[in-house]
Amino acid sequence: MRATLLHRAGSIDEGATVEIGGKNGVNEQRGPEDCGGASTISAPVYAVTGEDGQTEMVDTRDLKIVR
Repeated sequence: MRATLLHRAGSIDEGATVEIGGKNGVNEQRGPEDCGGASTISAPVYAVTGEDGQTEMVDTRDLKIVR
């Protein structure tokens, strides 16, 4: 499955199309600097891989599925 990043993740730029890997945990809390702002509602975190092979852990709220 592929998605577009709504927020920069490590060295993968905002707007990049990435491959979504497996679920790697849960993000329990988000700060004001995160996409969508602060939140205390937990959300799944997935490993995503950019076109250059870089892998980062990303909260599902920072992804938009590409169909």
